[in-house]
Parts: sequence; structure tokens; C-alpha cells
Amino acid sequence: ITKFVERYFSQVDPEDLDERSPPDLYGAALSHWNFARKREPGQARVRVFNPTIADGWQSTHTIIEIVNDDMPFLVDSVTMEVNRQGLALHLIIHPILSVERSPDGTLTGVAGENATEARRESFIHVEVDHMVEAERREALAASVARVLTDVRLAVADWKGMKAQLAKVVEEIGGRSPPIPADELSEGKAFLEWLGNEHYTF
Repeated sequence: ITKFVERYFSQVDPEDLDERSPPDLYGAALSHWNFARKREPGQARVRVFNPTIADGWQSTHTIIEIVNDDMPFLVDSVTMEVNRQGLALHLIIHPILSVERSPDGTLTGVAGENATEARRESFIHVEVDHMVEAERREALAASVARVLTDVRLAVADWKGMKAQLAKVVEEIGGRSPPIPADELSEGKAFLEWLGNEHYTF
């Protein structure tokens, strides 16, 4: 737990930490640790809640906790969804941790950063405007989970899209469509430019 808490807050601006009490900081990290206790690879876990003293810590904000496989675009996508919902962001904590899990997906520890066999997982803690209604919190959790599914599909699909682009470029060279040569040359050059790391698929 100590190793987890140290890494959990290692990239957070000290001014953000100074605004919160040590019990609330520890409670937030422990809450995320407990939430991450069981997770299958390929599945995002999301919850939205209002912590209270009964939970061992409290916040004036509503909390979004996410545990997911590490991949690109997670924070940007969650941030855009929160903004789309008309909520203000007050704090984002986003450590990427190498974790150890048992075969059934139970979290057993934090691995060293250079551990090649460990899973790299994204822990995202977001504080947004306080939401009193349980229905609104449930709707936010569902929309964030949907966005994370979209991100997973896009990240899984980009290599296939890039391969398809390369196939199209190759087909243009072998079987030219009936358009003027200068237009064809320009179109092919543009597709090749896109495939040369100038476009995020």
C-alpha cells in the first residue's frame, strides 16, 4: 500500500496536495486501491460517488475512479466527456502503474517500473462538481464507461486501419482508377503522407 500511495501521488502538483488533508489524501488512494482489487484485462472499471466520513475520507467534489489497461487518449477522452456533461474539473490524478495480479484478476501488489511481466494499468481519479442526485452520478459513470469502450476499440483498430491504407496505396499503383494522372498522383501522395505518421488513426 505504501508503494502504491507514493506512486499514486508522485506526479501531482504539490499545491493540489496542500489543499487537502493527509487523511483525505490517504483515503482517496486507499479507495482507488480497493476499487482496483478485482479487474479482468480488457475491462475498464468505473465508478462515480460522493465520499463521506463513513468511507474514511471526504471531499466537497464528486469523484470518478477509473482502472483500465494503459492506452493512449484515456485522460483526454474522459476530460471531454466530463466537459460535455457541463461539469467543471477540479483535480485529475493519473498514475500509470505496473501491477501484479493473480490469475483471477485480484490485485496483489505494485511491481517495479522495469518489471517486464507486470501489467501496466491506468488509474484515473477525477474530481468534478458535486452531484447530489444518484441518477446523475450513475448516468455519468455509464457515459464515461461508454467513452472508454470507444477508446479501446479505436486503439485496437488503428493498426488494421493503417494496414488497409497501405493496401489501398498499393492497389492504386497496380490498378489505377480512371482519373487524370495528376489527380491520381496527388491523391496517392496524400495517402502516403497520412500513413507516414502524419495522422492519428
